[in-house]
Amino acid sequence: MYANAVFGIWPFIFEDYPILKKIYDLYCKFTLTYYAFFITTGYIKFFQLITEFPLNVTEVMLNVSITFLYSCTFVRAKRMRNPRMLKNIQNIMDYEKKINDSKDEEMMKILEYYAWQNKIVSQAFIITVIIVTSLFVVHPLGLDPVEKFDARTNTTRTIKPLPLSSWFPFNEQVHYLPAYIWHIFDCYVGASFVNNTDIFSFGLITFPLGQIVVLNHILAHFEDYVVKVQKELGVERDEASFVAFRECILMHKNIIDYIYDMNYEMSMIALMDFLQSSLQLAAIVLELMFFEVNLFNTVYSFMFVICMLTRLFGYYWYANEIIVESLNIPTSIWNGKWYEEPLKTQKMMLIMMKKCSRPLTMDIGPFNIMSINTLIGILKATYSYSMLIYRGKQKK
Repeated sequence: MYANAVFGIWPFIFEDYPILKKIYDLYCKFTLTYYAFFITTGYIKFFQLITEFPLNVTEVMLNVSITFLYSCTFVRAKRMRNPRMLKNIQNIMDYEKKINDSKDEEMMKILEYYAWQNKIVSQAFIITVIIVTSLFVVHPLGLDPVEKFDARTNTTRTIKPLPLSSWFPFNEQVHYLPAYIWHIFDCYVGASFVNNTDIFSFGLITFPLGQIVVLNHILAHFEDYVVKVQKELGVERDEASFVAFRECILMHKNIIDYIYDMNYEMSMIALMDFLQSSLQLAAIVLELMFFEVNLFNTVYSFMFVICMLTRLFGYYWYANEIIVESLNIPTSIWNGKWYEEPLKTQKMMLIMMKKCSRPLTMDIGPFNIMSINTLIGILKATYSYSMLIYRGKQKK
């Protein structure tokens, strides 16, 4: 939360201090504006590279591997501050408080388990981001200057490599040290945005997963919760059964609404991320193919791949678990002592089982859903892109 606040991503801060809240909102706009400026310089450089002749595939791939990722992160960070997302984030905090206040140990264990699981994935991602960013900063020091022929001026220039591929408003080769220092700053700012935004997103995806597992637990042990409702309200058991299952239906509706809101805000970003992920992984593989093969370049490329796979795993594995657990709802009802419930509740259970025959999914635009199969598809596309470009390069 504090790291997100530093980079203007966490929206709920200084809620009780209007002046500080306004200052923080201005700070958020400033950080996102600078991030957008840096992404723009990346795209300017990208268009410069693709218009050069002959085309330098390695430089284009270096640009693509970072600029497209930063673009998705920027849009995701912007969407997180939309009213619909702010409402859902507030609902998450309210729900966690409600569970903690209920003193239900089983529910608390479920939420704590997924919080712990999310913490492990997030920490692994943080470690790989730190390693990759540090390697990114020093990576150019292991590369030799490149002789580049300029057909327009009929001259050959010596180009010293920089950590990133972006446009400068000055000659970066003449002012190499300032350009290098600026890139170091941009590396850590960009990496921090990616790191914090993705970890925040992991939490947003994990939340409905935990809710579904809690719902499955309640349905599988429905008779225990009926007794609890009966004691709290002081009503007959049949009435308590109806009230308890009505709460389950409302809980399921809230989960559906939450996932709908997430898809409404994030599905097109997921599509952008899906399209760029294969290109990004292919770019990293191609860098290793076309760069000089040595220990430093191998470690750098390997860690970059591990970092991006950890990131994708965090999204697609949690989304896949939502599919699996949402399909387990009818099974949870069946495993409970549904036959001991009154006819009215049994009919409601039957309707819910029918409704839950279709899984809840995190969408990738209008075309696909986030799942392990989709992640495998990204890896297959990565191989196809890599081989296509590599063979085209070999023919030349």
